[in-house]
Amino acid sequence: MNANLVYYYCNVSTALAVLREKEIWMTDIRNLNDLNELTGVYNMFFNLLEEHDQDNKNALSALLEIARQPGAIQLYERPSGAHPYYVACFSKNQDSVSQWVSFADDGHGVAIGFDESCLMEAAQADGLEYHAISYVREDDIKQHIPEIYEYLLNSGFTTGRAMMDATMSRIKEIYESGAYYKTHHYRSENEKRIIYEYPHTVKNLPEGWAVKGIKAYAKKNMINTCVPLAFPPSAIKAIITGPKYQKNYYELEMALEVLGYKVSDINIQESTSGYR
Repeated sequence: MNANLVYYYCNVSTALAVLREKEIWMTDIRNLNDLNELTGVYNMFFNLLEEHDQDNKNALSALLEIARQPGAIQLYERPSGAHPYYVACFSKNQDSVSQWVSFADDGHGVAIGFDESCLMEAAQADGLEYHAISYVREDDIKQHIPEIYEYLLNSGFTTGRAMMDATMSRIKEIYESGAYYKTHHYRSENEKRIIYEYPHTVKNLPEGWAVKGIKAYAKKNMINTCVPLAFPPSAIKAIITGPKYQKNYYELEMALEVLGYKVSDINIQESTSGYR
């Protein structure tokens, strides 16, 4: 298997749509599976700051009361009224049980392997980014807590809101955007993602790539939005069928031919994870 691939895990209906339309939907980052998306590292920061405050002077109660309010941290990172980031998420893991369970219909789906160099080339266009997610541990944050704590104590802030503004400003000097970071709990995902900041115009995309107009779709119990990212067929280099995918012999190869792919250029294989 080509080591320069990243994998898009999905159920078979989504896989067929991706292959047929030759596009991946970049979805609103605020509506991904991780409820702490964008804010997880910042939440960890405030939890550790609160622990430090309890061990010392309990001087940050006005700040921490605000930080604990629902949506307070989100205000500093793409709040509900702001234009969202749209993202397409991939994993470097080519046959991962956790990915099958979480993103590919409990192993009934597939993992589509994309040539990472193609994604990186596309993301050089104005308006797109391609990032490896950095996974942050508590120990990574703890080293910053004493300095920020002393800064807050000595800066003469008179309100909790002023302290909140200053704290988030200092934190963002270290972790500039929640779109690039997750807590260490998600390290096994080994995630990389394309990021599009709507409604910016994307310019200078390579041939075969296109960012299409925003569209609406149903997602479980909500109406969501996405931005389709069209790709050339040559960007797909592998398809791994999940451990519970129903064996259909040469049907997948025939389907790929019907959909306009050069089957000899795509490595098709079954999962060997043994997950049942």
